[in-house]
Amino acid sequence: MATKFIPVQIDTAPKVIAQQIKERILSGDLKTDERLPTEDELASLFNVSRHTIREGLKRLAAQNLIEARRGAAGGNFVKVPTWSNIQESLTTSLMVAASMNELTFEQLLECRLQLGQMCIPLAAANRKKENIEALRSEVAFQQGRDVNDVDFCASDVRFDSLVASCTQNPVITATVSGVIGGLEPIANLMLFRFREKTNIARLHDEIVTHIEQGDAAAAARCLNEEVEYLRQSHSSAKKWREEHRKD
Repeated sequence: MATKFIPVQIDTAPKVIAQQIKERILSGDLKTDERLPTEDELASLFNVSRHTIREGLKRLAAQNLIEARRGAAGGNFVKVPTWSNIQESLTTSLMVAASMNELTFEQLLECRLQLGQMCIPLAAANRKKENIEALRSEVAFQQGRDVNDVDFCASDVRFDSLVASCTQNPVITATVSGVIGGLEPIANLMLFRFREKTNIARLHDEIVTHIEQGDAAAAARCLNEEVEYLRQSHSSAKKWREEHRKD
């Protein structure tokens, strides 16, 4: 392969190796499905050990830029991240940040509102029959008498992702689903004892109806009502915790 790499310092080698290979991928020097040099070849090119090369390759694999294939014709190959990969990566990063208290509840709520407001006009304009059917099915699940808090919270995340899918824009869908998947479970964990599932399900049902009718303004109003209800629920939860902390 004609691509050249620059020898690196040992202490930062894995990071720099991954960055150099990543740059070659992004520039198009390394094509999708192209096989990378072997570990021995890369070790020689970078003037480092095979162990260091493996560490660099692990970084690239974590970014879904390469994949290992087994067999006689195996090795490490350049891959294109799927929308699912992108969504999963975003979800994982944000979930870690939220679980470590890097975000306030109000920030989570603002994010949910703004993403929803961005999606709704496109969702109302571009929704398809199968999108509405999927949303109706999710609402029906939420309205079930026997649905527990854990399953309801998971359904809440799916609902917002399905609204994003109505836009027919894969970038919006992956971004919104990734963010919601990372942040909403943490928010739900704070609130599940203080909000009524029936209220959320009712508002979701109304949102679906308005999206189906192409009425973005009405759907947006329902979303605003939902967010305000969650804000009030959080206030109740906060007050309850403060009172019980004194006991």
